[in-house]
Amino acid sequence: MKLDREMEMLLNEIPLLLHGDVLGCGEPAAAETDTDAVDFSYLIQELGEMGFVEDDDNGFLYPRKASSSPTSNLHFMDAENFVASRPFSMDKDRERALFDPFPFSSTCFDAAVGDDWDLLCPPARSRLCMTARPKKGTCSNGCQATSPKKCAAAKSSKYESLVGLRGYMYHVARDQHGCRFLQQRLDDGKREVDFIFTGVARHAVDLMVNPFGNYLMQKLLAVCSEEQRMGIVLTLTKDPFVLVRISLNVHGTRAVQKLIESLRAREEIQLVVAALRPGFLELIKDPNGNHVVQKCLQSFGADDNKPIFDAAAVYCLDIGMQCHGCCVLQRCIARSTREHKEKLVAAIARNGFELAQDAYGNYVVQYVIELKVATANASLAQQFEGKYIHLSMQKFSSNVVEKCLKVFKEADKANIILELLSAPQFERLLLHPYANYVVYAALQNSKGSLHSALTNAIRPHVELLRTSPYCKRIYSRALLKK
Repeated sequence: MKLDREMEMLLNEIPLLLHGDVLGCGEPAAAETDTDAVDFSYLIQELGEMGFVEDDDNGFLYPRKASSSPTSNLHFMDAENFVASRPFSMDKDRERALFDPFPFSSTCFDAAVGDDWDLLCPPARSRLCMTARPKKGTCSNGCQATSPKKCAAAKSSKYESLVGLRGYMYHVARDQHGCRFLQQRLDDGKREVDFIFTGVARHAVDLMVNPFGNYLMQKLLAVCSEEQRMGIVLTLTKDPFVLVRISLNVHGTRAVQKLIESLRAREEIQLVVAALRPGFLELIKDPNGNHVVQKCLQSFGADDNKPIFDAAAVYCLDIGMQCHGCCVLQRCIARSTREHKEKLVAAIARNGFELAQDAYGNYVVQYVIELKVATANASLAQQFEGKYIHLSMQKFSSNVVEKCLKVFKEADKANIILELLSAPQFERLLLHPYANYVVYAALQNSKGSLHSALTNAIRPHVELLRTSPYCKRIYSRALLKK
């Protein structure tokens, strides 16, 4: 019976345990000379609360319920002969060293911290202590830091030199503190830049989409030489759609924007634009990718951005009716010149009626109207003719009609006002939540007989205007007296 033999050996260890005063952490002589030196009463009480009962015949402690575990047959002695219930761990990993000499230290806490043994705390605490608490002034990692920032600095201090990171640069760059360490070393000079570049350049694709590595790549692109930057560009553009995939990533988009900012050579620019070209439509409509396209428009010349202008003109209806696309489309118009601009404006004007009624497209149409390109505005006026009442009673297109009343030529303005006055039930326009703004804009931008015709059409409905929540502007005495 292996268990009985182990129990017998354990009982033989009792004098040694008491001599070492494992539980009391006191002087060894006290255990030998004074029977009252070690008080186990608090432990007996706690074991009772844990489910052990005392046998009246022999003073032994037994578990209340039988258990199938090996420790269910172990007896715990009374206060006079008591031994700690768990001086050693009974799991499989500890069986081999169960009766090996234990390196007792001066305090229970030192032993617990050093070897992760389960020990009993001194009687003053009267609780079983599994692990020691960190000392005051230390963090959970054990470093002598007094704030999270200093703790982070302590963690990063494990990176002391670049030489020791040879062969591990890629892994270090993906670590928060390692990435910060490498960024700091980039400021030390060309030798450090070359060393770090050699370690991470071939991993540029993975690092640019990494939450931490992308910051290292951004800084590396700002300090590296033209040859090194060209090497990174070739790595990113050798496979189709790789640069597009990076640009669509929430971390990669920042790194690609920094790459675009740093490009100087015409060859580099052409390689990047050619790599992005297959995904222009997807990039323009993406919350991350659209910033890459806008950075191209901002950093490159009109000739280099020609592929972007061509794609925007072809897909202007699709792009203009999308929240990010409408912004890019306006930026394309602003950055284009000569034939590129004319082509874009003409394409938008041709699709003006559909765009004017869209939640995002109406902004693009208003932007084109404000450019006062005669051919474009004439095309829009032709499309809107006979439909101004319909457009005025819609939430988004009513803004476009207001813009037309402010910008169009006098003849085109007159056509709009006459069409509004010809409405079968003019008072419906006055009381409409959107059309009332159009009527107000017509009053502001009309003169002479045309303005008089408008005021005469409004006056019969003054009582309705007085009680309507939408007609405060129209019901202005000063405005109606003009």
